[in-house]
Amino acid sequence: KYYIYILYSCSIDKYYIGYSCDPYIRIKVHNTSRLNTFTSKGRPWILKSIFQTKNKTHAISMERFIKK
Repeated sequence: KYYIYILYSCSIDKYYIGYSCDPYIRIKVHNTSRLNTFTSKGRPWILKSIFQTKNKTHAISMERFIKK
């Protein structure tokens, strides 16, 4: 199973959309990773929504659709 997740950062007032087979672990990584990434600048990220998809291909296409 794959999921689309939408995160929100109060500190930078931005949303982040991603996909993962385990979104709760992925969100934890966004909030704790030591790498200098887009999401590292907006910590802490808050989970706003999560959607289950059919498979990875569907998750990728849905993520792209939402981002447009």
